[in-house]
Amino acid sequence: MSRGIIKQVSKRLGSLTLTILIVVLDVFLPLLVPKIVLAASSQLTSRSVTISSGIPGQTSVTYTYGFTTINTQNIGSIQFKACTTALGAAGSATCTAPTGMNINQGSEASRSGWTGSNTFTRDAVGGNDCTPANNVLCVKRTAQSETLGARTLGWNTQTNPTTANSSFFIMIKMYSDNAWTAGNLGDFGVVASAVVQTLTVNATVDEVLQFCVGSTQTDTGSGTVTNSTGGTMNDCSNVSGTSLNIGTLDSTNVNVSPVASGTSGGGDGLNGLVMLRTNAQGGATISYDAIQDVSGAADNHKGTLKVQGKSCNAGNVNTDECIDAKGATQGTLAAATENFGMTVAAVNCSAGSAGEGYACTFAGGTYHLTRNTNYDGTGANTYPTDSGQVAGTTNAGYAWVEDGTVTQIASSTGGANPQSRVVDDEALILKFAATPSIVTPAGTYLVKADFIAVSTY
Repeated sequence: MSRGIIKQVSKRLGSLTLTILIVVLDVFLPLLVPKIVLAASSQLTSRSVTISSGIPGQTSVTYTYGFTTINTQNIGSIQFKACTTALGAAGSATCTAPTGMNINQGSEASRSGWTGSNTFTRDAVGGNDCTPANNVLCVKRTAQSETLGARTLGWNTQTNPTTANSSFFIMIKMYSDNAWTAGNLGDFGVVASAVVQTLTVNATVDEVLQFCVGSTQTDTGSGTVTNSTGGTMNDCSNVSGTSLNIGTLDSTNVNVSPVASGTSGGGDGLNGLVMLRTNAQGGATISYDAIQDVSGAADNHKGTLKVQGKSCNAGNVNTDECIDAKGATQGTLAAATENFGMTVAAVNCSAGSAGEGYACTFAGGTYHLTRNTNYDGTGANTYPTDSGQVAGTTNAGYAWVEDGTVTQIASSTGGANPQSRVVDDEALILKFAATPSIVTPAGTYLVKADFIAVSTY
């Protein structure tokens, strides 16, 4: 019946017969012929390559390719071809391999978005459309169907081109078999990257040693560190005071700094202060030595609390114008038993910046300047409870080496690593104590000391 209709229309319409016949066939052929789907090659979208290093000539670089496939297709092999121009990579012009580049090595390093679980391996022989070379990487696997969508493939142990500030382009071609057969080409596309010259930023870190000695109104192991006039000390730039006064000594008491001014004790309300800041990776030590009085005929006890220029008797004699030093071993002072000494009451951390890389608290024991045993205040991270004109001896005691021997009182050398040996404006609060005998002569007594910091870089 259809054939008769076509003939009848041909007689009546003449030159229109061909047009009508084509329309009729377009309508009916899909019903008569089995449907055939042919895989088509399409341009990959959202293409990119991320390289783990852009240094020219760098080896062991990972190239991570990102792309979106357009077609649902089998993927069994991939060709990566690097050229100095995009046209070369696309195959429409001569491909010049980037100088020094080698992508024909390594293995699959990462993947995401792939439907199939089969990984790719490098083929050093290649075949058909893929001939391995320094600028050509041929990878394959047992072919698996992949849906359209975004995915990544990372490949390690790549070597960058050696020409600085140069771009390179890599053509990606996917094949439905695992033999790079040209007729089985699927999705493809070009990605680009570059290697650039290294920009070197130069800097130096000088050796840091900020060390200062003075007097302070601070009488605590925490809180603000102040100088002799009460000014805040964040570092050594605001240090002040070259002396302190522990008042009028009486054999019935032990005077311990700070002895308040304006009282019968006659002190100035100050303690001693030593502050250190250093970046010495080997740590630092702080020591003192008693300056010897050579202003007169003093030939004994020249480095203790004494009337300057006066002679001191050998041994522990209470009737001369010298107050015996406590000695190298820490101990408490007893009223009327002539003695002079010093202790490090605390390591005050408040001057250091919280951003300097370590938390520093006296009570928590996280300071870096560790006190030596004979100068460690109470023997714990607690501040002595001395108060008023005459303080008690509630701390573990005092020591004083009078003969000028350099004596260490603190150090930061014991840390297990360099970070625990640097010191950020940690302040040693020094307390001085003295008591005379009932027969100790009247006079103005003083002693001078030299403090030394040694940093190991």
